[in-house]
Amino acid sequence: MADVSFRSRLITSSVLSGLAIAATALTALPAAAQDQGPTATQSPEDPEDAVEVDSIVVTGSRIARQDYSANSPIVTVTQEDFRATGSVNIESLINDLPQFTALGNAASNSPNLAGQANVQLRGLGATRTLVLLNGRRVVPSNASSVVDLNLLPTPLISSIETITGGASSTYGSDAVGGVLNFLLNQNFEGVQLDLQYGASERGDADAEAVSLTIGGDIAQGRGSAVVSATYSNRASVLNADRSFALISGFAGTSPLGSTVFDANNLPTAAAVNAAVTGAARGDTFGFNNNGTLFTYRGARDYISPGGIDYEGFRTPGPLQQTDFTYTTGDRNYMIIPQTRYNVYAAADYEITAAAELYADFLFSQYESGNQLASNPATGPTTGFRIPSTNPFIPAELRGVLNSRPNPAGNFRLDKRFNELGPRRQTENYNVYQITTGLRGDLAGVRDWTYDAYLSYGRVENGTVYTGYLSRSALQRLLDAPDGGASICAGGFNPFGSNPLSNACIANVSRIAKNTTTNDQRVAELNLQGGVFTLPAGEVRAAVGAAYREQNYNFVPDNLLLSTFTLNGVVGPELAGNSGQPLAGSDQVSELYGEILIPLLSDLPFVRKLETNLGYRASKYETIGRVSSYKADLSWEVVDGLRFRGGVQRAVRAPSIGELFAAQNLSFPSIGVPVSSTGARQFSGDPCDIRGAYRAPGAPDANAVRALCLAQNVPGQVIDSFTFSNSQVSGVTGGNPLLEEETAESFTVGVAWQSQFASPWLSRLSASIDYYDIAIEQVVGTVSTTEQLRRCYNQNGTSNPTYDPDNIFCRLFSRDPNSGQITNTLETNANLGTLQTQGIDFQVDWSVDLGDIGAPDWGALALNITGTKLQEWQRQDIPDGPFTDRKGTVSNSFGLTLPEWKFLTTLNWIQDPWNVGVRWRYQGSVENFNNRSQVIDAIHYVDLNAAFTVNEMVSLRAGVNNLTDEQPPVYSPAIAANTDPSTYDLIGRRYYVGLTARF
Repeated sequence: MADVSFRSRLITSSVLSGLAIAATALTALPAAAQDQGPTATQSPEDPEDAVEVDSIVVTGSRIARQDYSANSPIVTVTQEDFRATGSVNIESLINDLPQFTALGNAASNSPNLAGQANVQLRGLGATRTLVLLNGRRVVPSNASSVVDLNLLPTPLISSIETITGGASSTYGSDAVGGVLNFLLNQNFEGVQLDLQYGASERGDADAEAVSLTIGGDIAQGRGSAVVSATYSNRASVLNADRSFALISGFAGTSPLGSTVFDANNLPTAAAVNAAVTGAARGDTFGFNNNGTLFTYRGARDYISPGGIDYEGFRTPGPLQQTDFTYTTGDRNYMIIPQTRYNVYAAADYEITAAAELYADFLFSQYESGNQLASNPATGPTTGFRIPSTNPFIPAELRGVLNSRPNPAGNFRLDKRFNELGPRRQTENYNVYQITTGLRGDLAGVRDWTYDAYLSYGRVENGTVYTGYLSRSALQRLLDAPDGGASICAGGFNPFGSNPLSNACIANVSRIAKNTTTNDQRVAELNLQGGVFTLPAGEVRAAVGAAYREQNYNFVPDNLLLSTFTLNGVVGPELAGNSGQPLAGSDQVSELYGEILIPLLSDLPFVRKLETNLGYRASKYETIGRVSSYKADLSWEVVDGLRFRGGVQRAVRAPSIGELFAAQNLSFPSIGVPVSSTGARQFSGDPCDIRGAYRAPGAPDANAVRALCLAQNVPGQVIDSFTFSNSQVSGVTGGNPLLEEETAESFTVGVAWQSQFASPWLSRLSASIDYYDIAIEQVVGTVSTTEQLRRCYNQNGTSNPTYDPDNIFCRLFSRDPNSGQITNTLETNANLGTLQTQGIDFQVDWSVDLGDIGAPDWGALALNITGTKLQEWQRQDIPDGPFTDRKGTVSNSFGLTLPEWKFLTTLNWIQDPWNVGVRWRYQGSVENFNNRSQVIDAIHYVDLNAAFTVNEMVSLRAGVNNLTDEQPPVYSPAIAANTDPSTYDLIGRRYYVGLTARF
C-alpha cells in the first residue's frame, strides 16, 4: 500500500509539472505573475497603502471606500505569511494568530470533526465564526453549518482579513464572534508552479504540495480568467511515535477482559478473598492470561497504581494512573492523514461599460479520517453476558461464580477487541460550488454600483467504518455450548488476551458505510454608492436583499440503525457505534441597509469624525423573524491618530444539526479516579471510593455517599464501589424547539501611524483595541464531566443539598444492578450566557538600514500581534453561576485559554534574500480540573528564508520549532497527555519549496 501511495503522489506531481511546462510553451501570457498583495508586515494604516486606488470594500462593511480603514478591529495576513509556516494547510496559519483558539487541525483525531479543518475566534466555537470567500458565503461541510477550510484554493489567497465582534447586520447569521474573509487574487497573470515538501526531524510527518496556476486577459482585454489546481498529501503519525504520548489513553476496558458482578447476584466475600486477597465483591475483576483473577484497585488503596494480583507488565508513563493494563497510544492517530485535490477557476467579461459578467468554480476532493484504539465493548449498553456453562471459564473464576446465590446466572463481560484492528473512520469528500453574477455601475445614479449573483454549492461525504464488532455475532459465540468452536475455528475464549482465528474475526467484524449530502443556495443583490454631500463629506450607503437555503441529509448504514437486546437492555448492534438519519433544511430571506455618515471634519482635534450604522431584518423558516444592528464610530483626531469603536447586536440561528439531529449513542470520557493524596483531583465517577469525592477526610464524603445510594448504587457495594472505565455511554441529539442566540459586542480602540520624519520612526504604526462579547441563550450541551461535577457539588454551589433531583443529576442515570453510569444526556438546549473580554494589540515597524547610518544591507520589518484575555466565562444554565475559564485548560470543554498570546515576526529583506524569524508564544495555564497544576508558558521559534534566483524562480526553506519544544504533559488531558490542537506535537520540522513564474 505504501508503494501504491508513493506512485500515486509521484504521478500526480509529474502531471502537474508537465502541465506547467506545456503551459509555458503554449500560452502567450505576460512574463511575470502579478504582485500577490501587501507584504506580511504592512498594516492597513501603513503609508505604503496611501496610494491612488479604486474604492475598496473592507471586511465588515458593504460600502466601498478609498481609505482602507475599518471601524472594527481587523487583522490581515497574506500569502507570504502562509508560506512562512511551511504548512500545506491554511488553518495552521489561522490557528497561530492570537485571536483564534485552535479547534480542528491536523492533530484533531476526533470522529466528530470527521477530518475537517475548522477555526474559531476567541474560543467561541466554529459555529460562531463566519468564513467567507471574497466576501461571499462558502457551502458548509456539516450539519452545524461550519465551513471546512480544506476547500479553499490556497495558492490564490492574497490576504486574509479577520474582524472581531458580531457582524450579523453585514453578513447575516453565524457572524457572532467575528468574520474570517479569504480574499483571492482573481487578476492573476502568468503561469506559476509551486512545489513544497516538509518532514520532521524524526523522519515522519511528511507533507507535500504541488500547485499550478494560470491566468491572464481574455477577449482582447475585455475580460480575465484564472485557473489553479493543487495536490497535497499529509502522512499520519501515531501517538506511540512520540515519547510524551506513547503511554496515553489509559482505559480499564482491556483485551484481557473484565467483569463487574451483578449487585443482585454477588459472590461471597470469602470466595472473592480466596481468589484475590483484599478484594471486595463490588470490584472490577480482570482476567489474567494464566487463568487467575485480579482487581483494578487495591482494597481502600488510594496510593498504589494498578490492581491486585495483576500478572501483566505495568508500564508507567509520564502520569500516574489507576491502572496500566491498556493504553491506546499505539493505535490512536496523533496527526491524521490527508490526500487532497483542489481546483479553482474564475472569469469575468465586460459586456458593456456598465455591466460585467463573472463566474467562479470551486472543486475539492480529499480523503482524511480518524483512527482510534480497538473496539471496546463495555457495560449494559454495549457489553456482553457470559453463560455459566461457558467451557472456557477458568477454575478460580468458577469458584467465585459458584458462591453466588444463583450460580447458574450469567455474568457481564467487558472487553477490548484488538484482533479487529484499530477503529478507522475514513472520510471521502467531493465538494463543488458555482457562482455566477452580474455587476457594474447604475447609470445616472451618482457613483452607485450593483452586484447580483447566484451561488450553488454541494458537499458529498462518504464515511467508511472498519474495526467494529457485531454484538449479536459475538454473543452467539459466547452462548454456544462449545464456546463457538462449531461456528468458527477455535471459538472465542474471553478470559485473557487469547487470539481469535481469522474465521472468527470474519464472523464478528463488520464494515459500515454512511453517506452525507449538504447543499446551499444563495441569491443576493447588493447596491452601494454615494447619497448626498454634507459639509463634512459624502454620505454613502449600501442596501441589499438575500435569500439562502441549506438542505442536509445524513443516511447511516443499516448496521448503525440496528439494535441488540441483551439481558433486557437495548443497545446498538455495532459495539461502540450507532447513528440515526438526519434530514433537515432551513431557508432565510433578508433585507439590510448600511449608511456611512461623516459628522465633522477639518476642525481642531477633529480631522474626521464619522459613524457607520447598519441594520438587517431576517426571516427564518425555523425560528421566525430576527434582527441585528451595528453602530460604529471613527474619530481621526489628527493625521495618524484615530479612535474607533462601536456596538453590535448579532444573532445566530440554530444549525440543522442542532435542531434536528436524532439521538445518537456516544462515549464521553470522564477520566479515571485519581489518588486523593496531595491536591484533590475530581476525575472519574464521583461514587468511586478511590476518587477525591469519597476520599478519607473529604469534607462531603458522607453526602456524596448518600447521593450515590439515591441514584441507584446498590447498598451491597456502596462502600467498595469502583468504576474503572474512563468512558460512559451517552446520548447526543438535537432539539427542534431551540431559539436563536443573541450577542452584544462592544469594541473600542486606537490606531496610530507615525508622522515623524526620522527614518527610525517614520514607518512605525500601532493599534490597541478592547473587545467585550456577551452571547445569551447559548446553544450547547452540558458535558458529562460537568454533569458529574455539578451534581456532586464539586464547586460548592451547584447542588449544596446533594439533591438527586438537581437539574445536573437528572442528566444521567445508573444501572440498578451495578450502580455504574449507563446513560448521560448531552442533547442541545438554549443554556446560559457566554462572555469574553480582552485586549488586542499590534505593532508594525520597518526601516531601511542605510537610512539609519548602518551599511546599506536592505531593510528590517517587525510585526507584533498579541492579545490579553481578561475574561472567558460561561453560565451553563439560565440564572446559574458563571465559571471563569481564563488562563485554564480542561479536557471537559476542550479549550486552552491562556491569558497572553503573541505572534511576532522579524524579517530582513535584502534582494535577493528574505530571511525571517517567527516567535509564537502561549502563556501559562492552570489545569481547570486541578488548579494546583500549572502548565508553563511555551515558546516556539521558527526560521524561514527565501531566495530569488531570477525573475522566474524563487526558493524557500525553513525550520519550525527550532528548539524542538515538546508539548506540556498533564492529566486529565484532552488527548495524547496534552492538548493536541494548541501545542506542537511533531517537534522540529524542516521544509523546502520552489516557486516558478513564467
